[in-house]
Amino acid sequence: MERTSAEVQDAILHAVNGLSSDFDLRDLLVGVVRAACDLSGARYGALGVIGSSRRHLVEFVAEGVDDADRTRIGHPPAGRGLLGHLIVHQESLRLEDLTKHPSAVGFPPGHPPMTTFLGVPVRVRGRVFGNLYLTDKTTGPTFTAEDESSVTALADLAGLAIDHARLLMTAELRTRWLEAAATIPPGILRASGTDEAVDVVLRECLRASGGLTAMAIAPEPGTPGSFTVRAAVGDLTRPPGRTLADLRPALLLAMASSATRWADLPDGGGAVMTRLSIDTLTRGALVIVLPRRGEAANLAEDSDFVADFASQASLLLERRHSRAMQQEIAVLAERNRIARELHDGVTQRLFALGLQLGAVERQAPPDVQELLRTVAQDLEATIREVRRSVVHLRPPDRQRHSLRAKVQALVAEYAHVLDPAPELRIDGPVDILVDPALHHHVVAVLREGLSNAARHAAATSVRVDVVATVDELTCTVGDDGIGFDPAAARSGLVNLAERAAELGGTLTIAAREPHGSEVTWRVPVDGGGAGRREA
Repeated sequence: MERTSAEVQDAILHAVNGLSSDFDLRDLLVGVVRAACDLSGARYGALGVIGSSRRHLVEFVAEGVDDADRTRIGHPPAGRGLLGHLIVHQESLRLEDLTKHPSAVGFPPGHPPMTTFLGVPVRVRGRVFGNLYLTDKTTGPTFTAEDESSVTALADLAGLAIDHARLLMTAELRTRWLEAAATIPPGILRASGTDEAVDVVLRECLRASGGLTAMAIAPEPGTPGSFTVRAAVGDLTRPPGRTLADLRPALLLAMASSATRWADLPDGGGAVMTRLSIDTLTRGALVIVLPRRGEAANLAEDSDFVADFASQASLLLERRHSRAMQQEIAVLAERNRIARELHDGVTQRLFALGLQLGAVERQAPPDVQELLRTVAQDLEATIREVRRSVVHLRPPDRQRHSLRAKVQALVAEYAHVLDPAPELRIDGPVDILVDPALHHHVVAVLREGLSNAARHAAATSVRVDVVATVDELTCTVGDDGIGFDPAAARSGLVNLAERAAELGGTLTIAAREPHGSEVTWRVPVDGGGAGRREA
């Protein structure tokens, strides 16, 4: 036994020889397998690493087969048959003929024949990390109890070395994740928008994890239970939408709890996912697609690093979003203040100046009256310009209730149909004078007029005028097309006439010189007709 102990010590020292800060856990596993083959006299050896599910192998390091053999064998074992028996029964196993064991399922095509067998578990801190598989003893007819004892001792020492290597790997992982967590705050806070901030998080996450792809998943707006890929970086050869579909069940669990989830992908590799707050209102998930890297899947600390990183990133994204909202609120408040001062101060003073000019004009000589009339017209144009500025300074929530904004949006919609784009003129305080009950009528009238101009008029220019006075709202759509044929009255124009009549107004269609037509729709601004009809 003294000789055997010395051989075991020499074998394990040889296996871990060269281990340094620039280590590779797979190289260590290869060294362990070679040492086990040398110690037991086995022609073939392998070490299968058990995955986090404890049901299959995620890494298979083999010795004794060349590249041609690996090509003929194909996909490495997943842990079924005799190999799966050792995963379930965590104890040593010696066989004279492995093909006669009840759990044996045979060999795949191209696999070299094997008979004698020795399997020994490799434990790391009391937990089975994997199993050593040794076959075809060359120094005797079968593996002996002494071989089993020697390989078991080697496995115990290998477990210590693997634990040491894993601690080094964990330290390296911790360093990478801490560097990533320290890098993202400046990038997130400098980001001009949420998408750019999320992109910063994903890129740092991908660098720290060594993964293939990093994705931010968010709920689909307006569709409960549905999700969408908000952003993705890295290798996008595999479509992110397909990955999302494959991970949906595990993703739901990850978003419902704070726990990090692992999941296998159908075409190899896997993914780790955890909760991520994209902004103060959107609760999504961070998904990292990982390559098939075997032993790394056994690092439970990796999950903790991902969860800690996602938690810090969520806080930073929420903080950035809150700060952006505060800045937007401050800007809107200032714009509202400026609009109020323009409306209540500047506009009223301009009106007063216009009244004074009118009084002076009536008393002035004829030649001066013409000059004053021109000044009054310029003053009216200035008042209209100030009113437009006030409208543009309004916050977006008020714009949604603005007739001016609705008309502008409608004309912009037809800019892609009519070339050149329609010319728009809005005169008078339409948002103040026009009853909101008239808004949908106005939009319908203008849409019909623009549609006719686009489909039937063959016009080179179209003009839209919306004029509001204290008594009347006038909507006009004119074009320089082929003109209007009264004998071919269209149902849309008939509807417009009925709308005007119901509201106490009129619809007129006139020819324009030298060619073209003009549709004019006039109704009272109080919406009395609409109010009476609703009553």
